[in-house]
Amino acid sequence: MSVPTQKSTRSYFDYNATSPLAPGVLEAVLEALKVVGNPSSPHREGRRAQALLDSARETVAAAIGAEALDLVFTSGGTEANHLGLVGLARAVNRPGPVLLPPTVHPSLYAAGEAAGAERGGMVTLRASTDGTLDLAAAEKVLASSKARVLALSLANHELGSVEDLAAVSGLCRSAGCLLFCDAVQGFGRLEVASLLPFVDGLSLSAHKIGGPKGVGALWLRPGPSVESLIGGGKQESGRRPGTQAVALIAGFAAACDTLPVRLADAPRQADLRDSLAMGLEELGAVLHSSSEGLCNTVLVRFPGVPGELLVTGLDLVGVAASTGAACSSGTTEASSVLLGIGLSKTEAMEALRLSIGPDTTAVEVQSLLQLMPPILERAKAFG
Repeated sequence: MSVPTQKSTRSYFDYNATSPLAPGVLEAVLEALKVVGNPSSPHREGRRAQALLDSARETVAAAIGAEALDLVFTSGGTEANHLGLVGLARAVNRPGPVLLPPTVHPSLYAAGEAAGAERGGMVTLRASTDGTLDLAAAEKVLASSKARVLALSLANHELGSVEDLAAVSGLCRSAGCLLFCDAVQGFGRLEVASLLPFVDGLSLSAHKIGGPKGVGALWLRPGPSVESLIGGGKQESGRRPGTQAVALIAGFAAACDTLPVRLADAPRQADLRDSLAMGLEELGAVLHSSSEGLCNTVLVRFPGVPGELLVTGLDLVGVAASTGAACSSGTTEASSVLLGIGLSKTEAMEALRLSIGPDTTAVEVQSLLQLMPPILERAKAFG
């Protein structure tokens, strides 16, 4: 069999790993780079940098319906998860475990392990087959464990499933347990502002919504005293020392300005997602994502075909795809998400994740489906 010829232009189906820069973001970053001052300096140059930082904080906070003073800028979602979860666990002045399902992002799971190691341990809760928290099982653990914090992801980064935060919040409040939410994957695809009443902390990342890589944010409900994880200066109200990345933060704010357009595009993306899922099923795929999940995420597996071979085959013909979380790409380990919903290691290694975004077209979806049969044939021969 001949190898398909490479396309002259590439199609991007890995928006869950990162999103291309949104309009206006690059310009905002470049303009902010021209500002010389350190925002902590009292002179004119420093005040100008501080003004940029203050304006960006207002914009990002407004995007989630929050007060600017409750927002902490970080280096990304991973740091926000650690600062938020470990910080909240420390703020609860009593012993008790940290709870989370096995299907959360690896950075949140690692934060749970760190928080649990300090006092009370960590308990892994049961996940449902769609990757969301098993509410009945969680309720039993909450009733008996005196847990300090329960942590989960708003939207699963591989399956696209969405948590019922209102229901989880009700269980946590009844048990006197705080609730932390990793909203990185849902931000820009779901309305986050309506969710703040249900949680005590929430993490965000700029590059998932078309902002620059290397900057994120943590929202904290006023009340629990969350302190910095490292020593240093008093930036970010003492919660995150170090000179702020003003240019990246300005780019984050510019990306937030495009959120109304991104959210309005969700129904179109959902139609493309459904067409893609249906087409892959017709080619023999087992579908693990759902039309009830994120508007842009399709996760399938082709029995007997390693997902890495499909990703490589698609890359050779100009299509960017993934097997799951970008932070785990290239490893020989099976996805903890798919193992957490009951798949075997072999089945988990067959995963192919395709995620679309504002620039994805129906033509690209149909082209991908047309490219798949020869790629599948070749992968089966090597697999």
